[in-house]
Amino acid sequence: MGNRLLGLLGSTGLACLVLAAGPVQAADAPKICVNRYVSATVIDEIMKGLAAGLTDAGISQENMVVQNPEADAATQQTLAQSFVSDGCDVIVAISTPGAQAFKRATDSIPVVFIGSSTPVEAGLVQSFEAPGGNFTGVADPAPIEADIESMREVLPGMKTVGLIYKAGDPAGDFLAKRAAAYLTAQGLTPIEATIANAGEAMQSAQSLVGRVDVIEVPGDSTTISAMAAILKVADDAKLPVFGGLQEAVSQGGLLSASYSYEVVGYEAADLVRRVLAGEDPATIPVVIPKATGFELNLTKAKALGLDIPEHVQKRASRTY
Repeated sequence: MGNRLLGLLGSTGLACLVLAAGPVQAADAPKICVNRYVSATVIDEIMKGLAAGLTDAGISQENMVVQNPEADAATQQTLAQSFVSDGCDVIVAISTPGAQAFKRATDSIPVVFIGSSTPVEAGLVQSFEAPGGNFTGVADPAPIEADIESMREVLPGMKTVGLIYKAGDPAGDFLAKRAAAYLTAQGLTPIEATIANAGEAMQSAQSLVGRVDVIEVPGDSTTISAMAAILKVADDAKLPVFGGLQEAVSQGGLLSASYSYEVVGYEAADLVRRVLAGEDPATIPVVIPKATGFELNLTKAKALGLDIPEHVQKRASRTY
């Protein structure tokens, strides 16, 4: 059990999470129903950590079902209804909109959400300390203000910042509002370019060319899944892209605060274990992992002709 998590945490400096020893006792392997929500590298890492955590907790994955609606609302609703009718012992819902579908579909099956930055605002839980209802999970509130401060250190002369996010998404709306408020407080001008789905990301990025000095991606999962399109436009226009967590920086974004999403998935596995052991999700506090610092793409900085201050480089937890 411990060696795998120690390996994950050893590179991030996070405090050790201890899963209970021994397998969950059950006559049959539990039916764990996982909603991936969309294809993205960060979700691959969550799934890897989740699988490792379940294995280390002695929980069989023989009956685990994984479905991916690819962020399509109609497909997501159908998937949610099928999970509810298929006798799932616990539902694992990745992302805010993915989890919301199950909030509407069931008030009895335990749901462990992963990667919702705004679970209270999205109506998933009543509070982080006492979730209430049948939901608990692992939240990943994006450190927007830290992104912006780092942006100012790298580009002290910037004045306008484009914000690309999914309108109507609780995480997208909430994070973009925070970003806009903080930018305005710093004397900077936010310019919003919203999307309704990932397919609109390239057009939204193109609408910002010539109007902004940089692009910020606050961090909703739909927008992050479209980072390749955003970065294509930004690279052609020589625009730095900040935010978007590890998913964005690993693909060519410049800088973002970040979590280890394998650890996020591993922590979620512990919540699944506790639920399967009989604990009430209403009383299991929402987990907020420690951020691992920030990720920095020095290759992209060189391509953009940017000089990253030495003190910024030293604070980076990972560079590309």
